[in-house]
Amino acid sequence: MGKKRMLVGIAAVLTGVALLVNSTPAFATVTSFGKWASRTKTMYVDSASASTPWGTGAAKWRNSTNFNVTTTLGTSSTYYAYNVNTSMATWDGNCTFTVSGGIITKAILNINTYFTSNSKYTSSILAALTAHEVGHSLGLEHTSVAETSSIMHPHTFKSDGTPARALSPSANDIGVVNGLYPLETSSSSEATLTDPAEMEDGVYVHPSWAVYYEDEEAMAEAADLVIRAKVTKEIGSKFKKGDYTNYTTDVNAKILEVLKGEHDSGKTITVSQMGGHDGSVTVFSDATTYLEKGQEVVLFLRKIGDQSYIPINEDEGIYVGESDAFTNIASDKKLDKKKIN
Repeated sequence: MGKKRMLVGIAAVLTGVALLVNSTPAFATVTSFGKWASRTKTMYVDSASASTPWGTGAAKWRNSTNFNVTTTLGTSSTYYAYNVNTSMATWDGNCTFTVSGGIITKAILNINTYFTSNSKYTSSILAALTAHEVGHSLGLEHTSVAETSSIMHPHTFKSDGTPARALSPSANDIGVVNGLYPLETSSSSEATLTDPAEMEDGVYVHPSWAVYYEDEEAMAEAADLVIRAKVTKEIGSKFKKGDYTNYTTDVNAKILEVLKGEHDSGKTITVSQMGGHDGSVTVFSDATTYLEKGQEVVLFLRKIGDQSYIPINEDEGIYVGESDAFTNIASDKKLDKKKIN
């Protein structure tokens, strides 16, 4: 299928859908999901990952906030940073944390060298990416895509190759961290915390997306497969116990129409989304609303195996609707997150 025909087909299917860049943000400035019991922590860095500027990223917070985070080489089961290399993701960084009653008890930070080995990841971009992940480990959530002044912006680059996020914590970022970790323990926190009723105890993953796609055409260019499909089966969770970053929840989807790619209509593929349940631990993804049987969807997909795909940037690559009217679930804040079975 030619490029022009493919883009026209997507435009026709996504009738009435606003471009991603025009989505109404859920919130502009950074908020928090929890905090450590102490404002002094040592983050251990895997010796094989020492060349990544984890120490520089941590220093951006240590030098500007009340949180005294230092780094040292070694391993830890509580606060640990290391590099990974996987093409089966569209994130360049990730923070996996465990929270109980609003208290962070564990944080594991990753940089994905599949992306960061690219020359556009300069030393300053890498330092900002590590600082972004350290920010998550302190308790900060993502801002909306509209808040480009925050280091907690969810994307590293725009699709035109220019940086998407600030290189250092903003005044608001610093204020939220200082509210979480006051110098005087008797001081009250002014940080905007997620309602504890909305933040279940468990393990959470917060990915940093390598690229922000300003519109559906840019996302289609990056996709291996773009389809209109119907979800036919909820398969459930796949996992290697304890490897929380790679927990997935899978569905089968029957292709109704191919808008880009080499598949035929009528074929069934598997779509994997981040997060899952291993029988005792539930892993939540802040970027994921799980697909349900019976939904008609338009999917922008990255291939990860034979007949297996992931949506680009999770919710950003998924549109849900009926007939020719679809809504991007990343920008529809009225949709409830489906609990993992």
